[in-house]
Amino acid sequence: MFSKPGTLAVVCLATAVLMLDFALFLYTTLHLQEVLHLSPFDAGLVYLPGTIVMFIVSAASAQLADRTSPRALISAGLILVAAGLALMTIADVHSTWLALLPGLLVVCVGTGLVNPALGAVALGSMDTAQSGLAAGTNDAFRQGGIAVGVAAFGVLVPATAALGHGSPDGYVTGLHHALLIGAALAGAGAIATGKLIPARRTTSQTHRIAATDPVPELG
Repeated sequence: MFSKPGTLAVVCLATAVLMLDFALFLYTTLHLQEVLHLSPFDAGLVYLPGTIVMFIVSAASAQLADRTSPRALISAGLILVAAGLALMTIADVHSTWLALLPGLLVVCVGTGLVNPALGAVALGSMDTAQSGLAAGTNDAFRQGGIAVGVAAFGVLVPATAALGHGSPDGYVTGLHHALLIGAALAGAGAIATGKLIPARRTTSQTHRIAATDPVPELG
């Protein structure tokens, strides 16, 4: 059974790691606008393929849950997030926006696997009467992960370059460091959840995956 507060804690930490990594999209957006000189509208369009992929994978993962455990989905998804973030480091000052796209798509595939499963395990970690508390706690970690991520990665990315007044090379170097650290965090999260989240699942938890909001905001 998942009805253990410790399981909820692990799931919330995994959610925070995922959202912390999603905070990096603020800095990839600045890369698109300040380094590659895309308009805000065009920069937003760069994320559209990944958003579509995330919706499709999130829907498909509800069916995949019938044949595997949420633990496997979470671990595999975080590994893909780590790989995607590392792949995004191929983008440099002279690249086009297409250099970010492969890594972005891999990240969104991983997120599409992770998010529904995290929600299902969070709701299943406590009694039905406390499901609201479980969902609220998980959502608090989600918002906290984004806030902490924006602040923490901002230390690595030169602020003046982020505002368009510094060296593009310095900005890209800082972005690469942030992406690699984000990849390492996602990889560590995959290992931790693989070891700490119980492998067992129930039919009700499988159904909860389909009912859980699967998609965080991009950009």
